[in-house]
Amino acid sequence: AIEAAVKQWRANGYRGTTQTSRELLNFWFDTDHRLSNGRTFVYHYFQREAIETLIYLWEVEKVRTRTDLLERYARDLNIRLPKYDDFARYAIKMATGSGKTKVMSLAIVWQYLNAVRENDPDYAKTFLVVAPNVIVFERLRTDFEGGRIFKLDPLIPTHMEIFWDVNCVMRDDGQRAPADGMLYVANIQQLY
Repeated sequence: AIEAAVKQWRANGYRGTTQTSRELLNFWFDTDHRLSNGRTFVYHYFQREAIETLIYLWEVEKVRTRTDLLERYARDLNIRLPKYDDFARYAIKMATGSGKTKVMSLAIVWQYLNAVRENDPDYAKTFLVVAPNVIVFERLRTDFEGGRIFKLDPLIPTHMEIFWDVNCVMRDDGQRAPADGMLYVANIQQLY
């Protein structure tokens, strides 16, 4: 049901979203991109589908809890509603090697630019990425350290770069206190 709703929403020009979100979606998926080495860059369809679904559920459907999501889209299934459901939790199912890190970076840019550009407190300015182990953490370090992914991938349209002020902190950089405009990347063991 969600997939069909998102497909219809895309066909209708992303109605019901912020100006920032529409501009980002059009930039990411309807603009030709060339990397610094001259190669063409295109997001994969399943990456597009993942971020579009997240934006659709957040902005159009205004889903903020698992209970909301299940009541709207899984009514016919015999699913127990969660006992504790105090904040929004989303999971995107993607195969190994399908570009989950790309989708994370799209989600971070979408949330941050909406928070700053639209001045909307419903969006985040601070982010925590938790890796399940040190191996995954080291892969994330390659992409996120120094904000590398945000500089190399076509994530932020030129006219929005003035709003981008996110400091990427890796678990052993010494910075601990979260602040606006911070992306903190750690592995789960670091949080114990």
